[in-house]
Amino acid sequence: MSERKNLIAEDAVSKLQDLVKGSSTCMFASNLADLPLHVSPMRVQETDYEGRLWFFSEADSTRNSHINADPRVQLIFTNTPEMEFLTVFGTASISTDKDLINRLWNGMVEAWYNGKDDPNISLICVQPAAAHYWDTEDGKLVTMAKLITRAATGSDIPIGQQGDLDV
Repeated sequence: MSERKNLIAEDAVSKLQDLVKGSSTCMFASNLADLPLHVSPMRVQETDYEGRLWFFSEADSTRNSHINADPRVQLIFTNTPEMEFLTVFGTASISTDKDLINRLWNGMVEAWYNGKDDPNISLICVQPAAAHYWDTEDGKLVTMAKLITRAATGSDIPIGQQGDLDV
């Protein structure tokens, strides 16, 4: 079994930042009120000190259109080599703040746009409302050894932890 460890405030933000750093690309779901959801891979540019996640997005994208109609989004992260997983439900907002665009700008973003002044650039900010994580402290190999030991001996060796993040 995994240990339940819910985190709040600064501890929750720190855990969120660590998990996102390990896997900064997520599946970003919008249009949550209708099926099928609109899901696309997105790369987090920053997880700030308040736990907000920042993404670049095309201003004319389907995703931005969905956010304008319904700001609820779901983010799903997976870092399989480290056995870390995170889901974030939150409220998204769209910004075209030039100072923030300049601060978050990097070479990977440049490949998608015609420079920092491209009129199709926007930022999406996701404010988490609920987040849940699963991870292991020891990585994949030790976790697999613990699982095998548990199966062979019937012992109750903890194999990881999970919990809610109240950001």
